[in-house]
Amino acid sequence: MGSPDVKSIRNAYDETIRELESYFDTCREAFDERNNFWPGKSRDLRKHGADAFPWDGASDLESYVIEERITRLASLFVQALQRANVRAFPTEGTDAARAKIVSSFLKWMTSSGYIPRFMREMELGANYLLERGILITYVGWMQEDKRVIQKLDLEQIESIAPEVADMLNSDDDEEFIVQLKSAFDGVTDKRAKRAIKDLRRIGYAELPTVRRSIDAPEVKTLAPDGDFFFPSYVTDPQRAPYCFWRSYYTAQELENKVITDGWDESFVQHVIEYYSGVNIDSIEAEQEHRRSGTYRDNAYEADELIELIHCYQRLVDPEDGCEGIYLTIFHRDFVSETQQDYAKFELLNGYDDYPVVVTRLSEETKRLYDTRNFSTMLKGLQHQIKAERDCRVDRSSLVTCPPIMHPPNQPPQDWGPGRFIARRRSDDYEFGDVPPNASLEGSIELEKTLQDQADKIVGLDDSEISNIRKQFLVDKYLRHAAEVLKMCFICFQRFGPDYVFFRVTGIPDPMQFDKGSPDENFDITISFDSINTDPDTQESKLKQLVDLVKLDRNGRINMDNLLMSFANSIDPILADSIMQENQDASMEMQKQILDDISKIFSGIEMPARPNGGQVAVQIVQQYLQQPDIMQRMQTDQAFAARIQKYLGQYTFQEQQRVNATEFGQLGTEAAQMGEMQTQEIQ
Repeated sequence: MGSPDVKSIRNAYDETIRELESYFDTCREAFDERNNFWPGKSRDLRKHGADAFPWDGASDLESYVIEERITRLASLFVQALQRANVRAFPTEGTDAARAKIVSSFLKWMTSSGYIPRFMREMELGANYLLERGILITYVGWMQEDKRVIQKLDLEQIESIAPEVADMLNSDDDEEFIVQLKSAFDGVTDKRAKRAIKDLRRIGYAELPTVRRSIDAPEVKTLAPDGDFFFPSYVTDPQRAPYCFWRSYYTAQELENKVITDGWDESFVQHVIEYYSGVNIDSIEAEQEHRRSGTYRDNAYEADELIELIHCYQRLVDPEDGCEGIYLTIFHRDFVSETQQDYAKFELLNGYDDYPVVVTRLSEETKRLYDTRNFSTMLKGLQHQIKAERDCRVDRSSLVTCPPIMHPPNQPPQDWGPGRFIARRRSDDYEFGDVPPNASLEGSIELEKTLQDQADKIVGLDDSEISNIRKQFLVDKYLRHAAEVLKMCFICFQRFGPDYVFFRVTGIPDPMQFDKGSPDENFDITISFDSINTDPDTQESKLKQLVDLVKLDRNGRINMDNLLMSFANSIDPILADSIMQENQDASMEMQKQILDDISKIFSGIEMPARPNGGQVAVQIVQQYLQQPDIMQRMQTDQAFAARIQKYLGQYTFQEQQRVNATEFGQLGTEAAQMGEMQTQEIQ
């Protein structure tokens, strides 16, 4: 593949921006409605000017109907992600044991900080999805090297640059300096001379080395109206012929890209010299201006930043006919006939799709940008609620101080509490009429109705339909998160280290996770039942499951899986720390019982451990089959009595469990079982 056609790419970008103006306007309006920004808004939240209605100084209150509901839902989304069950399911060529380890590793990735700022980016994404109707998340692999001054001894220097170590006993200091400067970038003559002196005198020296500072997945939530754009006609983002990512850099960051990412140096120097300072016309750039009380549409001036565009394209190499994802980095205003007009052009190895996950709030048409948002859906209700509140405040002002009727040519004097006012005739002045009280009660009732309607629209009331809608929204968000996590895992397999150490809740020592083959494939799910967050609903479902167990006469229900489901429904985070794998639990139980038996053998009477049941009975019976133990039972009646009592308690536990399962009742307390002979041990 040769050089990119930057001119065509630039034209496609400009056309995309023009065609998306309508969507951008919708997003600006949505942002304004959520944050209560409107033209003419004053700091004292009162109307001023000749056009103020109903009078100058009338109430102009904020109403956060939209903000309250988006914040509540976004909080629910993030909580669901934090508490969700993350599972990897095996596909062809993988096994269940590997999938279980991958599940634990994925959960650790989201909660440990291995993916930098993961939860923060996903919280921002929840807000974009609800406020602007589209959520776009970039996933890649981030590697950054940092140059640091480090103390290196002779052994370390020999491993890095053997030729430098060989020069230690040489008298040719000039050649020694040349070798140091060649092996360690950035070494000055002065530092090289000092390093030679220190190496000969104390055996180590301070030298610049390169250290891998970041080697991890990169997750970024991108604003659909300011950062990342698809053509307006797109229905499936991954099938788009191209897409654009608008990014901003400082001059220092661009110069570092020349060294770390191979960006064209002449291009970088040109844009630094001629194109520093940009107008950031995204929604976020206007926030501070509007929050300061000035409503303005002009963009934020950032003199220290430089805007560059990343263009991702699906292209076919004409030489071999292979399709791939190609990246071109350019400046929208840079035009040159004599030098390269792009920073970088490369095939993204390992990527079959664009490195983004895209989800929209509503699927009303096939076009990506034909989506709704909660700001637009709740706008009318918010305006009405604001109007009702303004009217109530204005009415209260009229009641507190009604208008004063006065004769012509006799304007009223100063009015206020404690003021001295001269009297003329008693009928010269009088207060005007004020609205009746009935309107106040009606306004309050109307606002309550409007608030309930707003809750119903977004699924935050207590009706069954709203619960379904709430779960629908949570599932949509978690499916997006699952795709993001899957891409993170793929990037880890392709670009990450061969292995990492991670911790599993409840296990003190870290586990080594080998990244495996890039050909591995897993279906990844993230699930959370938002309805079960209600304690009453959760208790009802658990009771129904217990009743179902009582009907299971043939043992078709997997009790271990049911127990895990119970624990996850109560608290998934706590479940990870208290629930053991079946094999681990059995081994732990065996260890505990054998420890008890050793104490019984030594003459100490031991009580049964809780929840031992049938497993404990089997372990004790197997122990008693040993020839030496059988002989001890025949000769030592006290030992036989202690072991009989111990075993009898476990037998009673199992009978209690059977009674509770089949008949729904319990028998004699286990503590009483010590006095009962339940089994004759031969």
